[in-house]
Amino acid sequence: MSTAELVYEKTRHLPENLQSEALHYVDYLLAHQHPEGEAVAWTKFSSSELTKQYVLADAIYDQD
Repeated sequence: MSTAELVYEKTRHLPENLQSEALHYVDYLLAHQHPEGEAVAWTKFSSSELTKQYVLADAIYDQD
């Protein structure tokens, strides 16, 4: 029996709230498996947007 099948067999007997917790943990593991995961993508996006806002705000001080 594969590991995935063992995980399925064991988790299907858990109550719904613990199945949900197990699913969240699997999602956590998947997100941290790839360095270019969703969290990194959001960090890059946030940094890019923040830079755009500072550039626009600083333009006010460049006017005479």
